[in-house]
Amino acid sequence: MEKALMVLDMQEMYVGAGRDKNVYSYPVDTLISNVNARIAAYDPEAVIYVKSIKKGLFGGAMPKAGTAEADFVINLKVVSKHIFEKNKPDAFSSDVIFEFVRARGIKELEIVGVDGGGSVGFSAIGATEDCDLKIILCEPAIGTVQTDKAMKCREKIRKTRMTSTFDVR
Repeated sequence: MEKALMVLDMQEMYVGAGRDKNVYSYPVDTLISNVNARIAAYDPEAVIYVKSIKKGLFGGAMPKAGTAEADFVINLKVVSKHIFEKNKPDAFSSDVIFEFVRARGIKELEIVGVDGGGSVGFSAIGATEDCDLKIILCEPAIGTVQTDKAMKCREKIRKTRMTSTFDVR
């Protein structure tokens, strides 16, 4: 498989009805719809899901494993069994995710989900620097609350191998 889609942190804590709307203020109905549109554009075997899970006492604003906050948000299309967990913003800091992508020969990775200035941005940097992947960021399918961090991440990866698109089809 040459091209894949990575869906990051589409969990109840970040995009669910019970989320802290003061912190996670993006329009979730539109975001979920746009993420689902990107999922539908891929073969199910090419869709990778990644959840943020708090490890031990540390983990910042991450939900604990096994809690309702850690579950995928209602209405998210889950079409594959390629579901991974991470405990750092960069998904590629997980050896399991790194090896999964490498073993499948993925050369191009589209990343959607939340947050553009957190997991999405840092995973995009990790994908380009650690895995030498070409990255596509579909902006309407990315929820961002940390816009300053998102811009810094994009500037860093724009110099390498990133394409930004506004087409969710």
